[in-house]
Amino acid sequence: MVAERRLYQRIPVQASAVVTNGDGVRIQVIAVDVSSDGLGVECNIRQRNMITPGGSFVRDGKPVSVSVDLSLFDEDGQPAKIVARCHVVFSRRMSSDQCKIGLRYVDIEGDGHRWLVRFIEARLLSG
Repeated sequence: MVAERRLYQRIPVQASAVVTNGDGVRIQVIAVDVSSDGLGVECNIRQRNMITPGGSFVRDGKPVSVSVDLSLFDEDGQPAKIVARCHVVFSRRMSSDQCKIGLRYVDIEGDGHRWLVRFIEARLLSG
């Protein structure tokens, strides 16, 4: 049995997110889950190739690094924007044209991490 390494489990979401790659290109994707460690986004093959060229999430022996702007709403419908620097930890093809990319937070701006933990806790309590 493998122990769960996450402080908080993944919480399913359907949220707008913008990934900015190393060249400064902004790619609109959908965040499909969040945790205190990172998030999963879904995109098409073309978008995946702009985020992780050819699906490779390692460049020059290091994880591909991107910026993410994530828009979430709390239980009261109040919006919050999480801005984070992330490393790509996996890229997986889900269907002929859809992919899922896993991102791990390296740095989250301002109070973003504290807000995110409260968001996750509230979802777990209401779930």
